[in-house]
Amino acid sequence: MRMSRRPFLPALAGLALLTLAPAAAMAKPEACLTSLEGFPTALAYDTGDEEVRANRSIRERWLGGYGEITCPGYVTLRAMTPGLNDRERSVFCLQFDRDSNTYTGFAEGKRDAYLHCARPSGAFCEKVNASAETAGKVAGAAGQALNGVRAVENGTGAVVLSGATGSVSAALSNLGATALATVTAPAALTAAAVTVVAVGGAVYVCSE
Repeated sequence: MRMSRRPFLPALAGLALLTLAPAAAMAKPEACLTSLEGFPTALAYDTGDEEVRANRSIRERWLGGYGEITCPGYVTLRAMTPGLNDRERSVFCLQFDRDSNTYTGFAEGKRDAYLHCARPSGAFCEKVNASAETAGKVAGAAGQALNGVRAVENGTGAVVLSGATGSVSAALSNLGATALATVTAPAALTAAAVTVVAVGGAVYVCSE
């Protein structure tokens, strides 16, 4: 599988070897290794962090990661989504390439025991240059059917619009020009279908 550099890699460069838990909770720092698009990346986390514990299945605790990966999946997901809190990032899962033993990004969807996407695909999400006002407009559309695309609130504070790119564009046009501009993110330009996620005052566009 040929992998290309994804937008989250530059943001992660400065996170290597940094503890991801709040400083006040750093009682037991643990260094670990993950792999992002084939690049080994060093991270660290607090072994006493309750959120990390709550998001580690018994299977992951006992069997560990894949290949040389030693970081819990949740620690890797935190590094990819630094602007979200633990509740907000629960809408996302990790895309994992088993052949290359590396993470290729994250997507919106259900998780398996390793926080990998339960239905792996070529989709990945990127945070777009959208204002908090745009995120608020998308979130405020929860429960509405906009041009045939329903804005669904998933219970974690995220509002999700999914469908054909043209349909989602038409739906966002009802919310204003700035909302419509979100589907011009590089990931969505040639995609047949996109998912727009408004969470934590930000907008993410997910596409294959």
